Amino acid sequence: MNRGIIKVFLATNVFLSLLTGNTTTALAQDMLSLDTTSFLASPRHLNVFVDSTQQLSLAQVTNQKFTPSSVALPLQTRHIYWLRVKLNNRTNQPQKRYLYVGNWAYIDLYANGRLVGKSGRMRNYQERSVPNQRQLIEYTLSPKQSQTLYFRLQETMAFYLKSSFEFTAQSQAQVQKQTNNIRFSQGIFLGIIIVMALYNLFIFFSVKDVSFLYYVFSIVGVGLYFMFYYGFTLEFVWTQAAIWNAHSYGIIVPLTRITWVLFTKSYLHLREFLPRWNRWVNWLIYLYLVPIILTILTLVTGQDFSTSIVNWVGTLGVIVLSIMVLMGFLALRKGFKPAFYFLIANIFFSIGLILFIFEETGYAPASDTTRYIAQLGIIFQVTLFSLGLANRLNSAQKALAQKEIEKEVERKQLIEQQKKQLEVTVTERTSDLRQKTQELEDAVQKLQKSEKDLKELNHIKDKFFSIISHDLRSPFATLTSFLNILINFADEFSKEEMEELAKRTQQSVKNLSSLLENLLQWAMSQMDQNQFRPQEIVLKKIIQETTNLLAVSAEEKKITIDWDIPQDTLLYTDYNMLSFIIRNLLINAIKYTPTQGRITITAHTQNASDAQPWVQICVADTGIGIPETELPKLFNAQEHYTRKGTQNEKGVGLGLMLCKEFVEKSGGTISVTSKLNEGTVFCFEVPGSA
Repeated sequence: MNRGIIKVFLATNVFLSLLTGNTTTALAQDMLSLDTTSFLASPRHLNVFVDSTQQLSLAQVTNQKFTPSSVALPLQTRHIYWLRVKLNNRTNQPQKRYLYVGNWAYIDLYANGRLVGKSGRMRNYQERSVPNQRQLIEYTLSPKQSQTLYFRLQETMAFYLKSSFEFTAQSQAQVQKQTNNIRFSQGIFLGIIIVMALYNLFIFFSVKDVSFLYYVFSIVGVGLYFMFYYGFTLEFVWTQAAIWNAHSYGIIVPLTRITWVLFTKSYLHLREFLPRWNRWVNWLIYLYLVPIILTILTLVTGQDFSTSIVNWVGTLGVIVLSIMVLMGFLALRKGFKPAFYFLIANIFFSIGLILFIFEETGYAPASDTTRYIAQLGIIFQVTLFSLGLANRLNSAQKALAQKEIEKEVERKQLIEQQKKQLEVTVTERTSDLRQKTQELEDAVQKLQKSEKDLKELNHIKDKFFSIISHDLRSPFATLTSFLNILINFADEFSKEEMEELAKRTQQSVKNLSSLLENLLQWAMSQMDQNQFRPQEIVLKKIIQETTNLLAVSAEEKKITIDWDIPQDTLLYTDYNMLSFIIRNLLINAIKYTPTQGRITITAHTQNASDAQPWVQICVADTGIGIPETELPKLFNAQEHYTRKGTQNEKGVGLGLMLCKEFVEKSGGTISVTSKLNEGTVFCFEVPGSA
């Protein structure tokens, strides 16, 4: 009953207002009230005027007739659109809001007859009122204030034109939360992309297989595109090039897709297994030159080809993704086993990317689901491709071993034939035949040894990949966390807390640097690039250089380094290998020695009167020691023994293995003795100078 009376009263009031010319109620219906934290305006609150001349000023526009935004308008790039919004602060407090009217090239906000804010896709961050990935403008209403706002909207790229207008007002907390969520999720995604790119790049430098290089370019391109999509390229990469950033899609995506095609051709050996398809796939590379040329023309001439570029790239993208799946299936049918990983990875990858392409080209509604499915598909593809590339590497190594076996078998058959012929012809050639047989037995033994070495190499490689996937992730995660705190929460931490975080990050970076140096030395060793080049060396000089290099690390833990080296002690060995051995032994001693500890370096010449004297060098510390049961594992590549230092310093166990290898290259030996909580002594022998 009461609701009916209220409705009748309101209807009568509106009718009387219209008769008397009082428009207060009508205006109030168009007005948005700022009594909530945020809202998305309905079309009835928004009014639009189209300036087809692009010349009208604000004063001229305010006298024009505005049309409700719910009325369909043919949006064009050669028009200026004025959006009118009426706000009402019904509270007793000032209300600050971040206003969003859509993704436009240029946005200008006018209030009280003057320009009060700027934003837009074509403006650099320093030109915008709010430096954010979205085109936000900050505005504050005083208590009990009503205000009419005018937004001047201009679009230069037809692809971004929409069929309707929008208006959203958010609080600062909501904008900050939304921004942090995007940074967190995309930070994880980009972190995975970076780690996988470095992982495959390292493999490329190790095996010189161009497939790995193409794949590195492809995942870097994907990461760069999603940085563009979420606005990070303008924020971090080309910060002063907003116009280039808006058009860079037309170059980034085609180049990335070209690397997909090249990777598919190389990884699946299309020229060998599917030569006919290989010729057709080449045309996809040429077709991707079209959007690149159109993008360059847009930047040079100013003409808008955005819709054609997006449609061309989207259509070709669906074709390329479908072709990649088809090529994987056909290569697998041809018996190429690594194609299994390629096929499975690309099925999920293609589904996610095709949904994303449909959203970008307007054939599917925009949603977080399509975007995140695409990124999950990319992560799934990256992971499986890494396994596939590793499998391909194993297959190549096995094929090489099989060829060696076949060569040895052929050689054995040839020797057997020669043996029979020699037995029939002359008996005096029996000694020669026995010699050939012995050669065959030696060859078989070498083959067995090669097989054993290959198994050991595979085991070391698996350990090496495990080190990369585990130990590289932690320093990068620490560095990313510190940067995230520095960007978003620096004001919330005290100076002491920030210094502590910085020290931890510094230690993480030191660990990462040490790991990368040891990995590089390991890789060079495996590729036999660490050639032994002996020369005469003054031991005291190299000891002094190394202790000076590590003095800062020792001083941080207040560790004293003493060394007692005779002035005339000369060595004849490889300078770089000796420097590496001493440096790693000192780093370990510092790492496992507590504060106020002591490290001592001594040298003793053995058999000084002989033609070839030897010098024993020892590095002793007063550290935490090593359990006796663990000592045999230190120089064993298959055990991979590691332990945290006294200040939680991390190690990966590669250093000591390389020390042992370098000592043995010089003809010497290395040994270790240790007692728990008393200290450890490492001693090694190198040739002295006669």
